[in-house]
Amino acid sequence: MIKRVIAAALVAATALCFAACGGKSSSENSVIEIVKPKTAATEDEGSITAKLDAVENSPNVNGKRFNINLRNFTFDYNKEKEGLGEGNKLVLANWNKKNDAKDNNGVDIQYWYYDDKEVSFTATVETESQKILNIGCGTTMNQFTAEKDNGVQNSDIILAKAALMAKVVCGFPEGSESILQDIFYRTATESDDSLWYRGYVFTLSTEENKDDSDNDIMQFRVFPITDDLKKEWKLEEY
Repeated sequence: MIKRVIAAALVAATALCFAACGGKSSSENSVIEIVKPKTAATEDEGSITAKLDAVENSPNVNGKRFNINLRNFTFDYNKEKEGLGEGNKLVLANWNKKNDAKDNNGVDIQYWYYDDKEVSFTATVETESQKILNIGCGTTMNQFTAEKDNGVQNSDIILAKAALMAKVVCGFPEGSESILQDIFYRTATESDDSLWYRGYVFTLSTEENKDDSDNDIMQFRVFPITDDLKKEWKLEEY
């Protein structure tokens, strides 16, 4: 079953990096068959609310931006990893700026990339404010659907990283990872690859590798939008 990408994109030098542009993209995604992570919970099993100051108005095409820059995101993400007793922290110096561009409203933006062990993080940042417009983590299709020697699903690990990323940048409270993990799981396994939740768009985008479909790129992303755009894009609510 083929899915439409609702949030449109400005494509950067890296195939993973885009900024939501307020329209619909011509790219398409396929529903992925994976087992639901045991740690994923539905909204019925808990309710979460993001911090009120996690988002602020912006002249960009989405009308909103995160109230956090890459430096603070990296610090907060690592703090969360410490609390979970996990290693593999992000190193601020390892964020690499790929290129500069303008969004459809003429706002200057920058594309950033971070190569991690299991995933590659990407971020679109406003040049003037240095605040994050959207952020995502991605991998290849064969990496996502693979299983480790100990039986652990790679998809579980990657969805957990996406959930932690969203928790940090959106300002969600402790214990919210399970619901955020379920949202990203649903974008990969159901017909709607973009879901709206608490003012944020959670989306999965893919890019085909014509030489090897196992190396198709997939990217889980989160970004804030105005209520008007939610109505215009006819986003399904989680």
